[in-house]
Amino acid sequence: MSDGWGSVGASSDRTVSPSPYDAVAALERMLGRLRASSGATRVSAFVYEATTETAVPFRQSVAATAEGAAVPELRTAVTLARSPFLAAVVAGRAPVVARADGRRAPDKDLAARGIRSAHGEPLLRDGEVIGMLTVEPAAAAAPHLLRQVTPKLAVALADAWTRRSESRRLGQAEVLLGLIESASKARSMDHLLGAACRRLAELGEVERACIFLLEDGRLVPRMAAYADGRRDEASWEQFRNAPVGFPLAETVLRTGQPIAADKDSGLLSGWWADQFHVASGLAVPLGRAPDLAGVLTLDSTRVRPFSEDVRRLAAAAGAHLGGVIEQARTSEDRAASLATAEVVRQLLVDGADVTGAAQAAEVLARAVQQLVGTDRSAAYLVDDHGRIGEVRHVDWPDAHKQVIQQRLVGRAADEVPLWRVSTEQKLPVFVEDATDGDLLDARLVAELDLASYVSVPLLAGDRLLGLIVTGSVSSARSWSPAIREAVRRVTLEGSLVVENATLRAVEQLRVAQLATEAHHDPLTGLANRRRLIEELEATVYGAGDRECAVLMVDLDRFKEINDSFGHSVGDDLLCLVGPRLQKVLGPADLLARMGGDEFAVLLPDAGMARAREVGAGLLAALRDAFVLDGMPLHVDASVGIALCPDHGRDRSLLLARADTAMYAAKKGRHGFEVWAPDGTPASRDRLETLEQLRTALDTDQLDNHYQPKLDLRTGTVVGVEALVRWNHPDRGLLFPDVFLPLAEQAGLMRRLALGVLERALRDLQAWRAAGHDLSMAVNLSVSNLQDVALPQQVEMLLDAFDVPAGALVLEITEDVLMADAARSQQVMAGLRALGVKLSIDDYGTGYSSLSYLRALPVDELKLDRSFVRNLTSDQRAAAIVRSTLQLSLDLDMGMVVEGVEDAETLASLRAWGCQVAQGYHIARPMPAADFPTWLTGRSTPTPRRGRRLPAPRAASDPSTQPTA
Repeated sequence: MSDGWGSVGASSDRTVSPSPYDAVAALERMLGRLRASSGATRVSAFVYEATTETAVPFRQSVAATAEGAAVPELRTAVTLARSPFLAAVVAGRAPVVARADGRRAPDKDLAARGIRSAHGEPLLRDGEVIGMLTVEPAAAAAPHLLRQVTPKLAVALADAWTRRSESRRLGQAEVLLGLIESASKARSMDHLLGAACRRLAELGEVERACIFLLEDGRLVPRMAAYADGRRDEASWEQFRNAPVGFPLAETVLRTGQPIAADKDSGLLSGWWADQFHVASGLAVPLGRAPDLAGVLTLDSTRVRPFSEDVRRLAAAAGAHLGGVIEQARTSEDRAASLATAEVVRQLLVDGADVTGAAQAAEVLARAVQQLVGTDRSAAYLVDDHGRIGEVRHVDWPDAHKQVIQQRLVGRAADEVPLWRVSTEQKLPVFVEDATDGDLLDARLVAELDLASYVSVPLLAGDRLLGLIVTGSVSSARSWSPAIREAVRRVTLEGSLVVENATLRAVEQLRVAQLATEAHHDPLTGLANRRRLIEELEATVYGAGDRECAVLMVDLDRFKEINDSFGHSVGDDLLCLVGPRLQKVLGPADLLARMGGDEFAVLLPDAGMARAREVGAGLLAALRDAFVLDGMPLHVDASVGIALCPDHGRDRSLLLARADTAMYAAKKGRHGFEVWAPDGTPASRDRLETLEQLRTALDTDQLDNHYQPKLDLRTGTVVGVEALVRWNHPDRGLLFPDVFLPLAEQAGLMRRLALGVLERALRDLQAWRAAGHDLSMAVNLSVSNLQDVALPQQVEMLLDAFDVPAGALVLEITEDVLMADAARSQQVMAGLRALGVKLSIDDYGTGYSSLSYLRALPVDELKLDRSFVRNLTSDQRAAAIVRSTLQLSLDLDMGMVVEGVEDAETLASLRAWGCQVAQGYHIARPMPAADFPTWLTGRSTPTPRRGRRLPAPRAASDPSTQPTA
């Protein structure tokens, strides 16, 4: 019988000689021979998956006359629950014959599938059902032939299925590897997810794959792709804006287990099944419990089971894709964090000088717009009566500004739902589809062409001053959790900017109210010295490089009038002099009384010719006698003239040179005199250096060098001091003594110091991130310590670079403390409240008042180098060092000794128990780029153990002298 079996259909099989290792071809050949031998219309081999209770049609042989009669259902996997015929074969482990005209369940199953009759035969291997053989019609199934063939078919089917599974597993592994590799190459998260969905849908043999990501505790539809790559925009919009959750995906998220479901189950009913015609679906978790990133779903528009291969692929893809998503999110978060830090830094820089909530709101609006990538923004401020008042527009067309003016300005804010939500929550609001929301009027949205928008509360502390709305008009946008969190952070930082700007506005108003009194001379009613200086600064330092002239006018022999006729007559005379001088001047010119009998004139936009003309006119105006109490008095004057920029572009310098010229005129009795250089190079160099310094600040020519601080007890480097240097393009590296006095006099110290501090904290952040636990010392000047905004600026920079406050030491010299003790103490208290440490620099060279050591919040004394230079040869110097060290111990302060330039000095300091030292012997100041290399390459010396200083005793006690 075996020979007859082998010869059936041989002529058709000889056309292609299959490889002996091609299990599928061997199975097809056996099926073809069986069909030919039995005279059947069709014989089919099904694989039985016990894990899924599924029969998978694997291969079939169809007679040529019946090729067009193939029934599609036999090409689709089916669960045994849906095929009573195949279920009976598996369950009974015996042949089953069914006919379409019968009444049994298997008979009805064949009738439903359009099959008249069939014989089902179980295929067994090792006693287990691995598949089924069906013969159509049933009459063609000869029992003796099947008994001979089915064992061979079972072996061939098992072998062919194993080969197929191995091939599919290799394909699946290739897909999973591709997912991992694509994470680093993907242009964006959406690009990554889109490619993954399309490939998984193709391999899963379904129409579509979808990804739902877990964001803020809920599943959000994020990506969907069809296996054939088509893009249905309408379906995509429905998917992205689904009004309800997907029950199948939410159940998987809750249980953490894969689930397959058909349309007749509750997991695939309702909106999702209706809108997308989902008949069967498979959902698996993304990632591994409990840290799931979301859910992956595969769905089909026809009822179908999911084979073990597909389930395995989906589960493995979900686990791998979850990791890829987390990796991509981490990269996005890192990029968003860097972008946020840059936006916050720029926000703080731009907001440092704005005044009033409106200007601050505009700065914040630009920052948020940059962060979320929208097209334009507007800040809406609400007045004290709750109505929308001032609106600041950023990148708006005029036509849309008119819409806002007509529709919103003057309207009660609480009539706008968006305002009510912001009042309750005081948090940013993200609306990805403006046309679908109800927070803004639909007509207003349409008139403004608004597609998506983000609303940010405009806060000053806890007070809600208005809203910032930044929107996209080109197309709808969505924002990742990282961007949403970044906007929340910028909102908090922006509230500080707004609050500071509001305080500045209040201060400005108070100053404006006092301006009349503060800027006018009470005797003559003329402008006073302060007003003249402010106007002069605005002219000299303002934009446009304007020229001007300064004239100093001093009355001659005025003291004689006071002495002869009394001060009341002198005061009356001064009141008459002002109007005479004013007649000579134009409306833009400024006349001020500087004090006593001295007046000054500012001539904006005036050159040499007009200054001489006005100088002569002032003298001529005083020639006529003044009549006081019927008595004529003649008064002469001397006038000195200085020109900007010819004689400098510095306020103090111009006043000084005009004053010098006036004294020259008085001495020579010339009437008026124009200042002329005396040939001293220092004067010219000072002016030139000052101008170049302004350019240096604008072009980042200033840089920090760092000098290490050594802990003498451990031998380790514990900190550095930031020392500013000027990389002058022509003069090379300049040290602070060349330009810091000029910066202080010209009002540039605030800007310079903040630049030094910012660079220092940025470098410190990098070193601490590399594992070096260091502190950073930065010097403050007089103007810095009198700036009440300094603590807030320091706090913002510490937050921006994530540097702990305790790692920052601000060094203050004693003369700085004495400049304005009350204001300095206020600023120091603010810095101390942050946790920043304060150090007295150059201790012993200034006032050295022990009272301020008791009263001020000082953490450290830094002994001046002058006491250290001769430490080993000068007993007095050594005594001062030891006593200062004892003082620091008694006051519970740290002590740093600077200027250590030799090993003997270092050894003495260590022996006396000194804590920290710095100087050229340890290391010279170096650029930031060189410091890590120096720090890594230095060999840590073994410190010699020193003794602690003894408690204070009587001066005659010899034990007060420390020993090495």
